[in-house]
Amino acid sequence: MPVFDSGLIENRTTPRTTNVTIRVSNSGRTPAVVSIQLYRLDTATTGFNNRIYYSVNLFSLNPQNLSNDTYTLENVYADFDVFGVRVVTSGIGENNVAITLTGKNAQNEVIFTRTEGEFTRIEELLFAYASSFIDNTVNVYDIGTNTLVSTLSVGDAPASIAIGKSGRRAYVANSGSDSVSVIDTSTNTLIGSPIPVGDTPISIAITPDTTRVYVTNQSADTVSVINTSTNTVIGPPIPVGTTPFGIAITPDGSKAYVALQRDNAVAVISTATNTVTATIPVGANPNIVAITPNGNKAYVTNATDETVSVIDTTTDSVIGLPIPVGIKPTGIVIIPDGTKAYVANQDSNNLTVINVLNDTVMVRSIPVGEVPFLIAATPDSSKIYVSIANQAVIRIIDTVSNSVVGTLGSGTFPSGIQITPILLF
Repeated sequence: MPVFDSGLIENRTTPRTTNVTIRVSNSGRTPAVVSIQLYRLDTATTGFNNRIYYSVNLFSLNPQNLSNDTYTLENVYADFDVFGVRVVTSGIGENNVAITLTGKNAQNEVIFTRTEGEFTRIEELLFAYASSFIDNTVNVYDIGTNTLVSTLSVGDAPASIAIGKSGRRAYVANSGSDSVSVIDTSTNTLIGSPIPVGDTPISIAITPDTTRVYVTNQSADTVSVINTSTNTVIGPPIPVGTTPFGIAITPDGSKAYVALQRDNAVAVISTATNTVTATIPVGANPNIVAITPNGNKAYVTNATDETVSVIDTTTDSVIGLPIPVGIKPTGIVIIPDGTKAYVANQDSNNLTVINVLNDTVMVRSIPVGEVPFLIAATPDSSKIYVSIANQAVIRIIDTVSNSVVGTLGSGTFPSGIQITPILLF
């Protein structure tokens, strides 16, 4: 999903631009979807998101030489000291869109013209949020450029992060202060005070409709539920079993699966009633749960057994034999295309790759560094980001070559990590 950004256009001198026209055209044989976004600079805000978007337009372009292969957005107000234009393209024809930006003054005289070659091209407009367990912070990275853009102070010992499908909020489980912090991802600022939950909140998941957040309280043996409209806990904590750790919610939002470390089991919560409807025996010391995009299977890392169990979410029973992986598997992510699961093996300092289609090991070991912990995948399935706890870095893995292609510096003992969804707005 290429993003073309004009960058900040200085407009303090004479002649001053008062309006702009943006023309986009499809030069290829396949359709494309385009979003044109105009923004001005908010001088009161710092960080990457000090931009206020005041005009957003979304439309489709047909292939070249068909009707509607070109779209022109004319005479958009731009009488600001600093402004900019961003064009986001997607679809099969995303790489065949030509762009012309024209700035005019109050007399409708042309001040400047730019084409797509003069825009900065970013392959993805995505951001990674990574918590530092020791520093009590969350780092925000622009993963188009793999640069740090913001650092936020949150609660004590932030263990994990969840970002909903809307991408507008990030929820952080603060295991040391028994609370959840809420981040506005459009401004990278905290919303209100931390939300009190149970003892040692350790893992967190958001329902697909983004209306509720489920938090495992490891020392209280419960799960708390947060209403995202009010950012308050609703109902009593849900008793689930001993030492709940990882949690994941099915794509249809009907069930939450909770790993119970000391019970060697997974509890299933009905989100309609917020009660446990099943408890499924798995391997020893289950840690993290990941669910396939189609919702058919849940994968659970068993730290002591060095295996991954697979659960049929229709019958809520284990299917097949446990899959052998590395030493002390913890984090697991299934990439969005549903083909592979990546497992972080803490004590063997590597990742194992599982073929989700037949539940066999595809790659036994990808060396990544000391104590790989949790994992997040990009929405296009091309890369995964892995927190490497003992080295204060985040490794970037290419999912085609299954090799390390980059490293980001992080806070001390990076733990939770999540990536924003692809959004044209």
